[in-house]
Amino acid sequence: MGKYDFIKTGNLLYWNDPDNGISSGGYKVISVPEEVYEDSIILIASDHSEAEVLASELSPIPPTRSHKEEFLKWREKQEADGTAFYNRLSEVIATEIDLEVGDMVAFTNDYGVVFGPYEILAFGKPWNGDRCVYLDSDAYWFADRPNQLTLMSKGTSE
Repeated sequence: MGKYDFIKTGNLLYWNDPDNGISSGGYKVISVPEEVYEDSIILIASDHSEAEVLASELSPIPPTRSHKEEFLKWREKQEADGTAFYNRLSEVIATEIDLEVGDMVAFTNDYGVVFGPYEILAFGKPWNGDRCVYLDSDAYWFADRPNQLTLMSKGTSE
């Protein structure tokens, strides 16, 4: 196993910008050479920019603590009060985006900062600017907008 095996096309990684951290943050890997060394050039991108960076400047984003258990308890209370939850985005809004429970997504906030990856836990009826996607994050009770999400990998519905 190589030191840079975590650098793969499509992965969400953290870029440690050597220019005083000006653009440090989460980025999606766009292209990777066949063999990756410390000085290999990797193309990364966010919704707002792209950059060619050295492999040595990238690091994995550590997994966050799961809030799935808390979400399930919260969901149970919401359902008791009449709130409905769904397994696919297409069940709550008209869309071509094929998101479903279990998919892993990156979340981009209104300032272009990327977080994640997060697992999709449920979908609800849209409110406040199409907020309808519940993620396994520390704000599991606050739905996010589909246009803030980038699919990282397809999961399996439970």
